[in-house]
Amino acid sequence: MNFEPAAPENKNWFKGISQTAAFFLAYFIFATIGIAVSVMCAVAALLFHGVGARRFGQEFIRGLFVFFVGYLRACGLMELDAKELSVLRGSRGLVVIANHPSLLDAVLLISQLPRAVCLMKGSLARNIVLSGTARLAGYIRNESGPGLIRKCEERLKEGANLLVFPEGTRTVNGTLHPFKMGFALIATMSGAPVQTVIITAESNYLGKGRPLFKKPALPVRYSFRLGKRFQPTPEMDAKHFGGLVENYFLETLSPPAPHLLRTVEKS
Repeated sequence: MNFEPAAPENKNWFKGISQTAAFFLAYFIFATIGIAVSVMCAVAALLFHGVGARRFGQEFIRGLFVFFVGYLRACGLMELDAKELSVLRGSRGLVVIANHPSLLDAVLLISQLPRAVCLMKGSLARNIVLSGTARLAGYIRNESGPGLIRKCEERLKEGANLLVFPEGTRTVNGTLHPFKMGFALIATMSGAPVQTVIITAESNYLGKGRPLFKKPALPVRYSFRLGKRFQPTPEMDAKHFGGLVENYFLETLSPPAPHLLRTVEKS
């Protein structure tokens, strides 16, 4: 992994104390700034509508996450290798999917991906830290029904990139959960390409089942690798297309174990 350099090494007691303070301060920063901004954005979302408002909200969230990730790196809390994602900065109308080892995944991805719209759990969309900004940016609640597909198609046509974690929850011990095929239905109905991103985390910090405030060994290290891009064809159904993408993740994250591949039914 080609990690960007973190803060200079200075192994002494002062560094340990300062990193611990910076670690817990990160929670305070995320929560307080998030709540304040969310309230302002909720008011803005009532006053301003349409593509322009959503574009502003998307870039505003990205700016906040760039600042937060910059804080984590500057304090030596994180090392991040995301150089491969730079080729996506001019991309529009992609369905971007990734595995999901950590709660930080969306924050890190959005900091690297312009014009991103998240497909969010309803509980997250109602969270006070995220709800207002998510509404202004046009994020979409992951709830069943024809309205979900229509909204996703609208955002893609507007030039946004739709970010989806198809497992629906965080990966446990590196083992993928079976994919939910909503992303495949969106891609096959809209014709949008699916761009895969492979996330590697060297720590289970903020992983499933890990206590939220338990300090890990610092810095935590994340790598984001650009995976294969899949283009749906008119004759493909969503189940077959989604199976191809799911098997690609299984092959990539657990090689070489073909017996683990889930059967892809012929269309």
